[in-house]
Order: sequence, then structure tokens, then C-alpha cells
Amino acid sequence: MSNHRTTALRWLIGHPLRTFLWMTLALFAIRPAVEHGALLVVVDAIFTVVLVAVLHQLVQSRAVFYGLLGLVMVTVGLRLAEGTETMNWVTGIANIVSALLIALVIVCLLVYVLRAARVTHNTVLAAICVYVLLGVLWGFIFLIIHHANADAFDLGDGKAHPETQLRYFSMITLTTVGYGDIVPKSPEARAFAALEALLAQIYLAAIVARLVGIEVAHSVSEANASEPK
Repeated sequence: MSNHRTTALRWLIGHPLRTFLWMTLALFAIRPAVEHGALLVVVDAIFTVVLVAVLHQLVQSRAVFYGLLGLVMVTVGLRLAEGTETMNWVTGIANIVSALLIALVIVCLLVYVLRAARVTHNTVLAAICVYVLLGVLWGFIFLIIHHANADAFDLGDGKAHPETQLRYFSMITLTTVGYGDIVPKSPEARAFAALEALLAQIYLAAIVARLVGIEVAHSVSEANASEPK
């Protein structure tokens, strides 16, 4: 059993981006079933460990890494307090700090992708992670709007937690599917929903062009280097 745990830990450290992507996708399927209880704490703890491993790989500055690590710990602390406190300000601050953390992780991933001199497996994984995390970020933004104005969204007759519903709405908006079961009603909610859909399309077009351009430039460089002089 100990050997299996060591192997799993080594795999996590060696492939943090891949693990982070699968963990993020899995959260969308797992979290609605574990909205409350000890299992939710376990899921969030695993996600936090994977997130720290990703930041450790991407962030070269030790000061920046420790700053982000501190923000991760603050986020975790607020989330735990949110589970025990009933005051609205705890939930509101937790949502804002969570959104800030996700935004900074997106920036780190984007810097990693844009600085890449060659398209690798990790470059593609990082680009995909950014796209998925945009949906997570906007889920928190919608939750902040909902927390400030309970009538900002028509959540229908869904009985799930607002965080689960608005994260789902965010991903549906990100992919421009638009089922219409959750409707933004306030001007702020509509503006951010439109902005998310627009940014998602711009990101896909820009990042694909960037990655293709890097690969083409590298291929041309290799071809020129291999030509006889």
C-alpha cells in the first residue's frame, strides 16, 4: 500500500498539469453529489494539493509562489469557515478570494503558454486548463453577483446549491450552448454572461493561432537547419 501511495505521489508531482485538468473536470461531476459533509472537504483538499503542485511547476519566482501559496491557504480557511459560519460576509469574502485565486492561476498558465518556444504536451494541457478555469472563474463571478443581488439570476426550480447551479451556468455560457434553464436578469449578470461567451471565443481563436504559429515556426526552423549548405 505504501509503494502505491509513493508511486501516485510521484506521478502527481511529475504530471501536475494533467492531474489538475482531470481533477478540475472531475469536480464538475463530483461536487454536486458532495455539496455537504466530510467528502466535500476531502475533494477540496485533493484539488488544493494538485493546485499547489501546478503552481510549483509554473511559477519560477519563489516570492510569487509563496504569495500564491498564502492566498491558497486563505481561500481554504475561508471555505472551512464558510461551512461553520452563518454570516453572509464570510461567504461573500470566500467567493471574492476564490475568484482572485483562480484569476491568478489563469495568469500563471497563460504566461507559461505564451512564453513557450515549442508546443509540448504540457503547453497544450496548460492552454486547455485556462479554458476550463475561465468557466470556474466566471462561476465565482456569477456567485458574487448572486450574493449581492438574489434576484440577479432566475435559477428556475433547481434545488441544487447556487454555487453548483451558477458554475453549471458558467460552463454552458462558456461553450455558448445556452439551454435557457438559468437566466441572467440583472444588467450586471447579463453583461458578465455576454463577456464570458465573447472572451471564450476570442481565447479559442487566439490560442489556437498562437500554438499553430509556434509549431509552424519551429518546423520551418528545423527544415532550414537540416538543409544541406
